[in-house]
Amino acid sequence: MRQSRYVWFLGISLFCLMTIIVFKTPEAVISTLADPQYGSSPRATVQQFWKYMDLRQTSLARDLLILPEGSADENEFKAWESLMNKDPLLSLQKVEFMNPDAEGSQEVIVRVVWTSSVEKELQTMFAMSLAQTENGWKIQGIKRINDLSYIGGDHDGRSIQT
Repeated sequence: MRQSRYVWFLGISLFCLMTIIVFKTPEAVISTLADPQYGSSPRATVQQFWKYMDLRQTSLARDLLILPEGSADENEFKAWESLMNKDPLLSLQKVEFMNPDAEGSQEVIVRVVWTSSVEKELQTMFAMSLAQTENGWKIQGIKRINDLSYIGGDHDGRSIQT
């Protein structure tokens, strides 16, 4: 009976491995295991980008970008990078996709909500364009749709400069 459990476990494991290989090419499987963003969708790439920003891993977040040097999009990233480094109490609350019907779309509109123990809720919206590369999805454009503003019970219209 004991050997039977091991045989079943081994059989199920081999079945799962074979299923992965049948549905994906071995190159895609290995690349995805080595670099999780490779097999991702545009939505997962955007989520991973903001997760890296929240963890202050801006170098990893930069790896998900293909922005022209000196562009407004790169300046937007640098502004967020400096904001993340200046305020260690700022943490990501949620990333909300405003166009959920465009699941595989290369244009994503996302609302990012941040909280801090010393400030009110901070919220902004971005239009992000993505491109499929040989290394997976990359963000090729990041444009702020609205200015950063504090949202809360007593909204007074203050905004911060980044």
